[in-house]
Amino acid sequence: MKHYPIVILLVVVCSLYYFPVTLVDFPLFNSKMIVAAIGLCLFVWEHVRCQKPTIRKDLFPVLMLGLLFSLSSYFSVAYNSTDDFVFATYFVSMCVWLGGAYCVIYLLRQFYGTVTPSTVFLYMALVCASQCVLAIMIDNISALRNMVAALFGTNLEYFEKNSRLYGIGAAYDRAGICFSCVLLGVGYLIKNSTTWMQRNFYLLLLLIVGIVGNMISRTTVVGLTVTCVYLLPMLTVWLRAKITSKGILWTCGVGALLVGIFYVGSYMYSTMPGVRDAFDYGFEGFINLYKTGEFSTHSSDLLLDHITEIYPDNTKTWLIGDGYFADPYDPSLFYMGTDMGYVRFIFYGGLVGLAWFVSYFICCTYVLCRRNADMKLWFFYLFVIQLIVWVKIPTDIFCFYALLLLADGNKSTEEERLTEQRVYNI
Repeated sequence: MKHYPIVILLVVVCSLYYFPVTLVDFPLFNSKMIVAAIGLCLFVWEHVRCQKPTIRKDLFPVLMLGLLFSLSSYFSVAYNSTDDFVFATYFVSMCVWLGGAYCVIYLLRQFYGTVTPSTVFLYMALVCASQCVLAIMIDNISALRNMVAALFGTNLEYFEKNSRLYGIGAAYDRAGICFSCVLLGVGYLIKNSTTWMQRNFYLLLLLIVGIVGNMISRTTVVGLTVTCVYLLPMLTVWLRAKITSKGILWTCGVGALLVGIFYVGSYMYSTMPGVRDAFDYGFEGFINLYKTGEFSTHSSDLLLDHITEIYPDNTKTWLIGDGYFADPYDPSLFYMGTDMGYVRFIFYGGLVGLAWFVSYFICCTYVLCRRNADMKLWFFYLFVIQLIVWVKIPTDIFCFYALLLLADGNKSTEEERLTEQRVYNI
């Protein structure tokens, strides 16, 4: 019980990093920048205190590829004489994410000693689950909704017209991408849990983030689908396993959990109009599949309508792009009227820029696989999430990679078991 305030504080810091917010009264800086500034101070302090470099050598190829992507984007901007520097300054953005991640990992390390990927997954899952609960509360408590709007400048008009939930900093497609990464992390925790209580707790987190997260952003379904694929081999192991009293107990626990969530969800759906509208929005594709036999949403229909129509029509654009991310005449609109990720990358920096960006994430994946050999499949699925997300929007998941790149590698089985035991005995 005495550790709960520390855990809550750590969850808040993780949320300020993972879901940046900007106060209305201080619009120049968001929470990610503040956490990154603290991380920079901690980095300098550790460097001076230890009298040796505090950054791993295997991070230098990642930094170099991030810089090359920025330089490639800058060349496109300079060659096309544009003033759209959204990717030309990516190296700065990457360093800010690393600074914020350094702060998060440093604080976790002060409490746990060793920060394994499992620790990162657990805290990020707690952050996302908290955001989902907050989203439901904001949608149903007008006083809280007005307070959030007053503090963080939430666009209430948009959310009144669009039946989707939002948390504090967790909204739109960006939230769905963050949820997707965390869902895969929860899948890893489920797969490597040692007790039925842990499995039930992780399953609860998976259901909260997977269901409510989809009401915030339908992109969450990408992570939910990939996580189910990742856990599929585990299901076959369970089916082949011998029936034991512990297995029966765990199955009953999961069944009771699912029944409880079903009844709570049904009650909220029937009594809370906001939740009903958000559910219909989040699971529009499945509802259409049930009604018409075809899985479709408004977003997917728009994507399919444009996927074969909007492409570069000249060699120069294909190679180095036009240097535009937003419409030059109206920055609130998309360049060439499309928000498809791969297409917008090509229009901005061409296939050359896209190749550097893909190589950058391949390098991140390779470094993590070298450091955690037993998690190669998991990192492959994380990379797959990134590739799938780019079909819809041009947003990366380096904020999640940064945490893993700065975390400690997996230790021996006994060491990791002791670390996890300390995590759960809070």
